[in-house]
Amino acid sequence: MKDIGIKLRRIREIYGFSQEHVAYYCNISQSAYCKKESGDRNPSLERLIQLATLYEIELQDLINLDLRKISILAHQKQIEKLQKALRELFLPLP
Repeated sequence: MKDIGIKLRRIREIYGFSQEHVAYYCNISQSAYCKKESGDRNPSLERLIQLATLYEIELQDLINLDLRKISILAHQKQIEKLQKALRELFLPLP
């Protein structure tokens, strides 16, 4: 059980989220989410679906916890957000 908790913590860190942020998104307390990361409790299927939605990844990727792929996806999303911000910044004024 601790292995999935360690991986959930790593995914959260890759995305730069706090435990409080993830817990709020999942509509649970921070201490309840902490138990999932510490391995005291396994996340339910419902919680895994919420986490996959939060991280904008496929549920299968979250279940398999392919950290390398998830890290790449997270960085791609950050790059896309930066590109969008730059395009908006440099749009010609009407």
